[in-house]
Amino acid sequence: MIKVRQNPPKRQAESTISLINIVFLMLIFFLIAGQLSPPADPDVTLVETTDAPPLAPPDALFADSSGGLTYRGRPTDIAAYLAQRGASVTPREAPAEGEGEPADGPSVMLAVDRDLAAARVLAIADELYRSGAGKVSLVTRGAE
Repeated sequence: MIKVRQNPPKRQAESTISLINIVFLMLIFFLIAGQLSPPADPDVTLVETTDAPPLAPPDALFADSSGGLTYRGRPTDIAAYLAQRGASVTPREAPAEGEGEPADGPSVMLAVDRDLAAARVLAIADELYRSGAGKVSLVTRGAE
């Protein structure tokens, strides 16, 4: 009997489409689940609160315990900060208590160190309002 040699069956080429789909879905997941924001200033320890809603400080103006201001890791002052944010720096009166905030300036997220004196925090907020900020919000971290 003669043995006829048969060629082994051809292996089908594996499609990489499924791998591409998985990588694409992972990319979408991480874009939605992750947050691309500058890190918080390591020199600032935020005040802890229990009832305030949590806010992430993506573009916050940081005030350290000595009252120095930093924005995106660089020392700054209020005029330079508002100029970066696109506000026209025009002196004006700060809103009185109970009045609505001016709506023409940018919203400012102010993250202050817990050791900074309250009088200095109020002075910074007042200077922000006078320099053209529309709204100033204090950033805190939730107590665990």
